[in-house]
Amino acid sequence: MKNFKKVTGIVLSLIIVLSVVIAPASVSAISAVQKTMVQYKELNLTFDKNEEDNYECVVTGNSKGYIKVDANNEGDYYWFTVKSEKPTTKTEKPVITIYKLDGENKTEYKKYQITVTAAKKVKMSNVKINKGTCKEITIKNPYEKEPKLSYNKKIVKFYQGYYSDGKNYTYKIKGLKKGTSTVKVKLKGTTMLLGSFKITVGDFKAKVKSKYKKLTLNYNSHMKKSYYLEGGSINLGECIKNFHANSTYTFKAKNKKLISSFSEKKSALVPKSVLIYSKKTGKTTLTVYEKRGKAKKKKIDTIKLTVKKVKDAEVYRSNRELDNDGIFYELFISPGERFGLKSVVERRYINLEWTGSHFDEDEYTFTATSNHPEIISVDENGICTCNALDNEGVNYVDYTVTFKDGSKATGGGSFDVWPEEERPD
Repeated sequence: MKNFKKVTGIVLSLIIVLSVVIAPASVSAISAVQKTMVQYKELNLTFDKNEEDNYECVVTGNSKGYIKVDANNEGDYYWFTVKSEKPTTKTEKPVITIYKLDGENKTEYKKYQITVTAAKKVKMSNVKINKGTCKEITIKNPYEKEPKLSYNKKIVKFYQGYYSDGKNYTYKIKGLKKGTSTVKVKLKGTTMLLGSFKITVGDFKAKVKSKYKKLTLNYNSHMKKSYYLEGGSINLGECIKNFHANSTYTFKAKNKKLISSFSEKKSALVPKSVLIYSKKTGKTTLTVYEKRGKAKKKKIDTIKLTVKKVKDAEVYRSNRELDNDGIFYELFISPGERFGLKSVVERRYINLEWTGSHFDEDEYTFTATSNHPEIISVDENGICTCNALDNEGVNYVDYTVTFKDGSKATGGGSFDVWPEEERPD
């Protein structure tokens, strides 16, 4: 009996030992989602959540600093972005695990394995510029880091750049003296050469830019000063490629009835020239001239010009663009007061003396509606009446101007409703 107990004890011990040895290692509850990103770019993995929930992330396999993670609980979403620093290897890729927290406990919620591929060079175009002139150039940069330039500062000058078209960078440059400089573009804080190009400063022939060889201007008879009409005018200097520092640019039109002009001063990027504006619809040819210093003016190119009629609503929109704040900016009103919305729209956007725009009363109709007439009501004459306080700021008045040619313009906004005794000056 003793021997049986002894044998039984040995068997039980073996079973316990064997169960520990053969037990499988702890396995993650979820599989990692594979994500690939490019070096020096950013991956946004932010997700929505309940405000009371909290998460945290843990990064493993990142001893060589392949990525940097920025993650925070922010209200109803978890801010979660990944920045890539260096390409990963075939054998080592960082894993990001997101845990949902519940007191001292946490459970896996999401998991990502990150592959970082190497950044690539960008093809860049060479630049020509005349001595003493300025122009803007854009350097393509698809990466998160800013470009850092090296060049011959005796030949060309770069002014402070700015972001344009997303991550691209635009610079103003000036040709200082004749010659050629290679511009090397690196990513700031790295040794990576993003690309390179050449800038040649010389004396290049001026001509009309290809995109302006065929030019269209807008016209509407209700806008007497059509240079205020969107697309109704253009500075001839903007049309010139390789302009010279000491030059003035003018034109002659075959049909002088279609357009007129007045002088424009030069700026850093545009030479001394004229503003061309529409007077009538039709087509004509412009002969463009350049006068350099004391030399006689000479023909440098031609422009095929078309002046087209645009809808009446474009007059409204052009006038509206000149009004930065709009009608409803700090438009204070108190219960019992009235506001003539139609008359203000007419004065500022339809019959604006400054731009020479004018419509007869039978050439348009005005309608307006209020989303909360119990606060702000509006009648058929466009008169708005304040009927009550607006403690929640929910009032909104829409209006539509319908012109005789069928085109429409819309607008609207909210009144700032205050008790009369508390209203700001």
